Amino acid sequence: MDYSKAIIILLLSLFYLPVFSALTSSWQINPYYSHGFLVPAISAYFIWKKKNLLKYADQDFGYGTKILAAGLALYGIGILYKSLFLTGLSFIITLSGLITCFYGKPVLRKLMFPIGFLLFMIPLPFIDYLSFYMQSLTAFCSATILQTVGIPVTTTASQIRLENMFFVIGEPCSGMRTLISLLAVSAVYIYLIEGSLGKKLILFLSVFPAAAAANILRVSSILVIANYYGRDAAMTLFHDFSSLILFLLAFMFLILFSRCIGCSNPRNI
Repeated sequence: MDYSKAIIILLLSLFYLPVFSALTSSWQINPYYSHGFLVPAISAYFIWKKKNLLKYADQDFGYGTKILAAGLALYGIGILYKSLFLTGLSFIITLSGLITCFYGKPVLRKLMFPIGFLLFMIPLPFIDYLSFYMQSLTAFCSATILQTVGIPVTTTASQIRLENMFFVIGEPCSGMRTLISLLAVSAVYIYLIEGSLGKKLILFLSVFPAAAAANILRVSSILVIANYYGRDAAMTLFHDFSSLILFLLAFMFLILFSRCIGCSNPRNI
């Protein structure tokens, strides 16, 4: 790497230092994005796996500077509106522009996944609103399942009342944490297997109903145990471990579904 590239990278790193600091703080306090620390490491690994591409640089400053300017403009908007999402997104665009400037569009296309994967480290600004609706959906579907198996239950928004106790489906039980984590893990899995773009898109979209179904099954199981064995039995050991178990079940469903649509064989990266 020549000195000019090193200086530009250093300046941009210092420029985005406040964003990196804010993202790190968010990963520490935001339960939905505790996986954020792993995302840059995974992205860097996949870029490292394609390091040979950097030997055949075909600089494209004309196209690259346009992307770079768009990223820096978005950074300014993010600072103006105090939006971590916009400033974080601007880093990904700026990084894309930098790669295009130094190595050209073909290299950028080859690195689209590891660069795009960085989106999973940026907290969505509307996550709390989605979580609220998922709480209500989980409560409604779980109550329906209990009624189907003959357990008396009533619901009010995100509250579920059994005969002699009631539960509130809070944010941790909304399923949003499972969904975000499963999307990140699934994105890596889908990237690593063979298959057409259309099939991979279908596979990725299937994560949404799989995660929702897994969470509804988890909450329903907790309520069934509470109904027959008491609140303490449901809210201790089973409550703590059921989330991990059903996360694994949802991922196993993804693997099985990938086999059904012919997207299971690993590919070279």
